[in-house]
Formats: sequence, C-alpha cells, structure tokens
Amino acid sequence: MKILVWGLGYVGTVTAACLADLGHQVVGVEPNTSKVTMLTAGHSPVKEPGLDALVNRTVDNDRLRAVSDGISLVPWADVSLICVGTPSEADGSLMLNHLRKVAADIASGLRETF
Repeated sequence: MKILVWGLGYVGTVTAACLADLGHQVVGVEPNTSKVTMLTAGHSPVKEPGLDALVNRTVDNDRLRAVSDGISLVPWADVSLICVGTPSEADGSLMLNHLRKVAADIASGLRETF
C-alpha cells in the first residue's frame, strides 16, 4: 500500500516507520524542513526507544521517505493519515488550524486527480 503520513511528530513518525517496516511504501509529509532532513538521512526527528534504528532500516530499504509538501503525492497514495497536533487554545478549545491546513492540502491534491 502507498501511504502518506501528514505530520512527523511522535505519532506520525512512529506510524510512518512501523507501516514502512510492515512493507508499505510510506512518505511522511512535514513542513518543518529540519525534520524532513533528519528522516531523509535515516534518523528519527523524535526521541523514542528503538525508533531511530527503525527509521534508519526503513529509509535504507527505500520504504520510507519524507517531503515538505505532499499535495502532488495525493494521487499516488492509497491512503492519507493525518497525524498533526491539535494543542489546546487558551480557552481550552482545540487549535485545529494544522488539521484544516492538511485537509485543504489533501483536497488540492484530489482536485488534481479528478
């Protein structure tokens, strides 16, 4: 399966690396270019026991890579997983701007398909 994982924080990096280790072709989409650079070099952008080795192995096996813009990859993917943060606002409500941005990016990619 070809999978886009939007967001390379703790949830996204672990999800992307585990799915790649299971044999899927995975592309992590992350606007933070330092995270993209780290993952592309085979290093986890987050600290989690064993994750750096898993990322390294899956990058070396060409099953995991990262990009900073995934819109053009939406038609390529069988599925997109959104793993972006939804931190709390000062009033306790959820900040959904990252989620809305990814949804708009996916919609843009779908428009190119149809």
